[in-house]
Order: sequence, then structure tokens, then C-alpha cells
Amino acid sequence: MMAAYRDDNPSELMSFLLHQRERFDSEEEFKAFVLEEIRRFIMDLRLLEIELTMRPNFNGQPVSYHSATQKLTEC
Repeated sequence: MMAAYRDDNPSELMSFLLHQRERFDSEEEFKAFVLEEIRRFIMDLRLLEIELTMRPNFNGQPVSYHSATQKLTEC
């Protein structure tokens, strides 16, 4: 199950995405839909000269686990 989202005041984009959840049979399908829509949104923003990037997904591990900077400080 997807982590609980702060329901107190979601953005319009998040509200739209959460409303679409019922269309999907599983959380995996819903997450795939969300990722695709966010990627498309990022491309659309570039037309407005707004740059966003997505960080890579490392199979559930936090990005800090893979951080070269963190690994250097551990030595």
C-alpha cells in the first residue's frame, strides 16, 4: 500500500492523481501511472522554461544510501 499522504491540504496536482487511484487494480499500476504523469508534467513545464528533475529510485533505499558524499565521510 502506498504511504499515507498528508490529506490536510494536497496540491491540485496531487488531488487529481489521488482521485485517479480508483481506476487501477493495484498500487503498482497506480504508481506506474503517477510516475508517467509526473514525467509528462516535467516535460510540459519545460515549455514554460521551468526545469524539474526526478531523483532515481533505488529499489526503496533512500538516495542518501547511495550518496558518494556520505560514503566519503564514513571513511
